[in-house]
Amino acid sequence: MRKVMTAVLLTAFATGSVAQEVARAGAMLPIDEESKRINFEKIVDVEDTKKDDLFDRAVAWIESYYKNPADVVREKNRDLGKITCKARFKIFNRADKDGLATDAGVVQYTLIILFKDGKYKYQLTDYNWKQLSYYPAERWMDTSSSTYNDAYAHYLDQVDEYTAKTTGELEVSMAEKKKEKKSLW
Repeated sequence: MRKVMTAVLLTAFATGSVAQEVARAGAMLPIDEESKRINFEKIVDVEDTKKDDLFDRAVAWIESYYKNPADVVREKNRDLGKITCKARFKIFNRADKDGLATDAGVVQYTLIILFKDGKYKYQLTDYNWKQLSYYPAERWMDTSSSTYNDAYAHYLDQVDEYTAKTTGELEVSMAEKKKEKKSLW
């Protein structure tokens, strides 16, 4: 019986340490080979849609998605078919035993949307943790660093979740056709 209990305990501890390793790793975010930065990028086809219509849809989405779009938009060039935004979102530490998740700071990122007839491309990159000096989010992935903190995996998960939410809402908004106004005349 003692051997069975020992085997059960060893299995539980081994499984627990593996689960911690997985949790510690955080989300597997896409890294650009050239710049070595986190880079979410996608080209989306929107059939029978002009570049200007796509541009207008993106502007409408930005104005509805961000609380202060005038602060977020850094470049809006219809002729080039390009919008550049610098936005930010809050991240939180893991919830404590009472369920309270404390503020861990702000992550800033760059969103670039490019337009052509029938398609658009979005790119989210340059994620950085707002500190006194520039702190790229890619540092959170370096588990071998002496400054590594287990909370970084949770921060990476939040970056992944926020980006998935943002890109999902962008794609839905861009797919919606403009409603024609019916004249009452």
